Amino acid sequence: MSNVYGGSHPDVSVIFVSYNTRDLTLQAIASVFDSLVEPGFTVEIILVDNASHDGSPDAVRQQFPTVKVIEAGGNLGFGRGNNLGVESATGTALLLLNTDTIVQPAAIETMAKTLRQTPRCGVVGALLLNPDGSYQDCILNYPTAWRTFCEYFWLSRFSRWIPWFSGFFPPKPQRGFGNRHAVQVVHGAALMIPTELFRAVGGFDPAFFMYFEECDLCKRIADRGLQVIHQPDARVIHLISQSSRSHPWWFYKIIRRSRRVFARKHLTFPGRVLSELIVHAGNLLRALIYPIAGLVYPTAANTGKNIANSYIKRDIPISTGQ
Repeated sequence: MSNVYGGSHPDVSVIFVSYNTRDLTLQAIASVFDSLVEPGFTVEIILVDNASHDGSPDAVRQQFPTVKVIEAGGNLGFGRGNNLGVESATGTALLLLNTDTIVQPAAIETMAKTLRQTPRCGVVGALLLNPDGSYQDCILNYPTAWRTFCEYFWLSRFSRWIPWFSGFFPPKPQRGFGNRHAVQVVHGAALMIPTELFRAVGGFDPAFFMYFEECDLCKRIADRGLQVIHQPDARVIHLISQSSRSHPWWFYKIIRRSRRVFARKHLTFPGRVLSELIVHAGNLLRALIYPIAGLVYPTAANTGKNIANSYIKRDIPISTGQ
């Protein structure tokens, strides 16, 4: 752990926000230390724990005594949790990492170098990989009414041949993992931004509990005339939604809430109304047809049930801090 900073400002402050993901969090922190290869490149790691009841804070303190652990006292969600961590950050840049990630060698140094050397670069996102090493969607489009329609009514399945039909994600690279380029949004599972810039824009909007907060942040960065860059040479394995897997139905409820916040901030009134209608129509259609499809594909029936429950059930089984 010779790359842990000791006294001077580190190059990067790595921030994790955890909620009952002890083993994943320990694995993610270890991967950060193991990934560092450049002599003299230093990091600090900050863990914000959202009132986990699995012993995460104590486990991290015991296994990684150099990690700064902040106990939030409640479940602040992703955005507010990161904002709290940034208050204690001293690095030149911030790397916001999910706890269900495994950082690959030199990924952090590559992201930091891209941030420094790319003109008018405000945000850098890593290439996310599935555990088997295959490409995972890590570039996003703004959730406009048209993109929402394409996603909810399956036009996005044809985006490989007709890019105009892209939903929330642009088409996957045709060969390999693609090249470095400017995009609208990078996935918040592995996102780097200059510390001063993050603070200047006010950090994540606390109105977002989970999901779409990176869309809002990247949009505000782009509105300042800065670029959001996807860097495929920086690679991070993402295990996907491990913290929300035990409560699948509330995923759909929180998604709707967060999409509504984004629409209120960035879409016109007609666009907001149209997006809302599209979401509800798409969900109704799924709730009706997925149980039938479940006769052949069992997971489809469960998805339809979860979507329906997201409208029926009122209380989300975690505190949203709002």
